[in-house]
Amino acid sequence: MIEFKWDHLQLCSADPEATAAWFARCLNAEIVRRPGRVDLRIGSINLFITPLAGVHTFPLHSEQRQGIDHFGVVVDDLNAAFEHLLRCEAEIVEPIKQVRPGVRACFVRSPGDILVEILERRAAEMTFT
Repeated sequence: MIEFKWDHLQLCSADPEATAAWFARCLNAEIVRRPGRVDLRIGSINLFITPLAGVHTFPLHSEQRQGIDHFGVVVDDLNAAFEHLLRCEAEIVEPIKQVRPGVRACFVRSPGDILVEILERRAAEMTFT
C-alpha cells in the first residue's frame, strides 16, 4: 500500500509578509525565509505562502466556499490561547464554544483571509457512541 505523508499546506495572501508576521505573533509559528518567499512552520506542519493579487475576502465564517474552509491547531489550554490571541489583536471570528463533549474551539482569521480553528481536546470528557 502507498503511504501518503503530510508535506505542506499552501496559503495565498495579498500580503505574505503580514500573513507570516501574524502567524508568528499569534500562533507562535516559525518564519522560514527562502529566496524570494516567506513560509511558516507550526510544529511539524509547513505552510507555504503564495503572493496573490486581486483578492477578495469573505466576511463571515458562515459563508462557506468550495475548497479548504479552514485548518485547525490544537492547544492544551484554550482559555490561555484565547487571551493570547486577544492580546495579539487577532480577528476573532467565533469566540470559544463547546463543539461537543470534550472539544472546545474558537476561530480566528489572519491577514490573507485564512481561517484558523483553535481547538482544545479533553479525551477524558469525550463521549463516543
